[in-house]
Amino acid sequence: MSEFESIWKNLQRRLEVGTVVKNWTAFSGDLGDSMTVTNIDETSIEIEAPKAMNLQNVPRGDFEKVWEVWKDYKAQKVKRYELRDMTRFSKYIISLLHWNEEEGKNGEV
Repeated sequence: MSEFESIWKNLQRRLEVGTVVKNWTAFSGDLGDSMTVTNIDETSIEIEAPKAMNLQNVPRGDFEKVWEVWKDYKAQKVKRYELRDMTRFSKYIISLLHWNEEEGKNGEV
């Protein structure tokens, strides 16, 4: 199993409908607002974000693109706009990957 496959399965296992995730970036930290998970399936995670007009269906493939540069993003070697150029869902993916790591510190990974 690839490292991303493991991360994806972990997100699917640990997230629940109704989970609230704080918006976060490597450059600014906690942004002060949050999003709510509304659906999880094998191919995507659906998010309700306060400033979005519609639910945001974030595809697994977009998570994988961001995961490929995740370590460099956290080290601030990859800029936020570069992730935004990869996927319009970067804000949600960044926050969910960060949530997964932070929650994992509690021994649940």
